[in-house]
Amino acid sequence: MTGRYYYLAASLPPLQIGAAVDITFEEFKSRLEINLKKSDLAMARKIRQLIDIYNIRAILLEEEIDPRGNLSKKELDEALLVKADLPSYVFDFLDRYPTTGEKILHFSGLLAKFFSEAIASSKGFLKRYFTFEREYRLVMTALRAKQLGRDLVREMQFEDLSDPFVMQILVQRDSAQYEPPQEFSELKELFVSCGPDPWERYKAFTEYKFRTVEEMQGLKPFSIDAILSYMVRLLLCEDWLALDKEKGNKTLQTEILQ
Repeated sequence: MTGRYYYLAASLPPLQIGAAVDITFEEFKSRLEINLKKSDLAMARKIRQLIDIYNIRAILLEEEIDPRGNLSKKELDEALLVKADLPSYVFDFLDRYPTTGEKILHFSGLLAKFFSEAIASSKGFLKRYFTFEREYRLVMTALRAKQLGRDLVREMQFEDLSDPFVMQILVQRDSAQYEPPQEFSELKELFVSCGPDPWERYKAFTEYKFRTVEEMQGLKPFSIDAILSYMVRLLLCEDWLALDKEKGNKTLQTEILQ
């Protein structure tokens, strides 16, 4: 199996955030299907399931979906209609809130459930990646809440309040500023230094995530962890190249405030 990782990894062009990419996500996905066994493909699908979750929000908002998820628009519509091909907690969430407005307003609850389940059921790179994504979102939420004068307890209402990372945020409820854990100190510096321009913030945060995910793969370049890290970084590269400034502003607000 190591040989398969070697030939696949060796065939992938280098990635640089902000630069043209010599492989599309569809081409990358095809190479995965040719070279990887089912258990490896299942890990890749778990990353794409996060896109499916975001695509549910896009459908609620009557926006275009991201085609890089596991389910196409037609498949996702059918899955939501017949309550199949998605985790049961998705349907529990949708049934809990009767109106579209309520579903959108409380969408962070669905994301919180996704990360809780994904982290608990993963290992290796996947566990590190989903943990980072969850904590990144919580730090950004806390920073933005302080900036806007929002109640941190309300912002964390769907999180596990006994979780140490969440508790670290909540103990600063009455503080003038939020100080994240040391591993996210750079993120706060970027949040402060980039100023009010959402597009500049989006670029800085994307570069930060790209570097972090690259470091997360470990020291073995010909491993499933390295391939999954490449997958996430390819998604980030494609997002960067696809967004113009107006879309970048919208993306940043969606990521932080939902």
